[in-house]
Amino acid sequence: MLNITKLRNQLDYNPETGVFKWRETGSGRRKDLVAGCVKSKRNDRNVWCRIVFDGQEYTSGQLAWALMTGEFPDFIIDHIDQDPLNDKWSNLRRGDACVDQRNNKKSIRNKTGVVGVKFHKTSSKYHAFIGAGGKQKYLGSSDDFFEAVCMRKRAEIEYKYSPNHGL
Repeated sequence: MLNITKLRNQLDYNPETGVFKWRETGSGRRKDLVAGCVKSKRNDRNVWCRIVFDGQEYTSGQLAWALMTGEFPDFIIDHIDQDPLNDKWSNLRRGDACVDQRNNKKSIRNKTGVVGVKFHKTSSKYHAFIGAGGKQKYLGSSDDFFEAVCMRKRAEIEYKYSPNHGL
């Protein structure tokens, strides 16, 4: 379990900039040196900042939450602006897998340009879908692309998707 008192003694977090700095010199670090490094999975667009503290790896969002609230999060930390390297306190919120999915960027495989709207060749119609309750929900279909987009956008409002979803 993360010792938050020890964390506060060794790591400084600026909630307005989202920057972490070490308070003490220690193993592989110097006082006032920016803490953490950017990490990504191989061949993946997803990146995050990781900080090793007490021999354990944490995301910078987890540590920001712990320092600001005094409790280690047992949930996903969602970045409102979709930038996983922007750890300003105003950009962090409690999330879960569903909230995180509602704040995703558009897939590079998307062909229509709108998340949740697909063109089906067999029916020659645009079909609208949305993720809700951990499942994909069919919203309807239309010959008109604009109408299918409107179905999707209404559902995004209803299910409280981020305004940045799909950008």
